[in-house]
Amino acid sequence: MMISGNIGSTNLKRLDYIVIGEVVNTTQRLQNAAEAGQILINESSYQKVKESFNCKKIGEVVLKDRLKPTAVYDVTD
Repeated sequence: MMISGNIGSTNLKRLDYIVIGEVVNTTQRLQNAAEAGQILINESSYQKVKESFNCKKIGEVVLKDRLKPTAVYDVTD
């Protein structure tokens, strides 16, 4: 689950579109762990796309603010 929407004020000419939630945090941490041109996904995403994309498990990574390691897959094509 995530929440998305506009935050700010049009009167102050400061309006931003944001997304927040645990899934957004995990995605951002996987993005930071990826090398240039690499797409990393976690186990739950892998289970959803494994029939459509070739993925290679690259191991487990401890992401920021997580106690348990996360299984990480590289989407190869």
